Amino acid sequence: MSKYLEKGIGLGTGERFYIVMACEDLGEATQVGRQLSQVNNGALITYRRAEDVMLNCPSGRVALIILANSDDPETTGRILSWMRHRWPRCPAVVIGETGGGDMEIAARKGGASYLARPVSPQQWAGLVQHVLSTDVAKVTAE
Repeated sequence: MSKYLEKGIGLGTGERFYIVMACEDLGEATQVGRQLSQVNNGALITYRRAEDVMLNCPSGRVALIILANSDDPETTGRILSWMRHRWPRCPAVVIGETGGGDMEIAARKGGASYLARPVSPQQWAGLVQHVLSTDVAKVTAE
């Protein structure tokens, strides 16, 4: 496991927030963890399958949800619906193989942004920095 995934860094106020990521590619999770490490904020919680988030969801403040696994569009839509109910103000991003297909439509219908692979380090950095530049307390309020 990457040192970036193992590192959980608290906010200055003593509160923690999390980025929840469902992914099958450890390289993508490592890139997100690296961005968190560079800004010295938050912690990354990874799951192999998006359905595992539903079965064992984190109890803390979630600032961003990233679905980067190979679920079909129907399953992704169902999971996004549950996540929207659980974390209504939390931004979500779906990572898919190509743009403009059924997965992108499911993501957008579920209130998530969509990025097609390969996601560049600059895109990961922008995504993480955007979340951190917003009022984390407002975004992650449960």
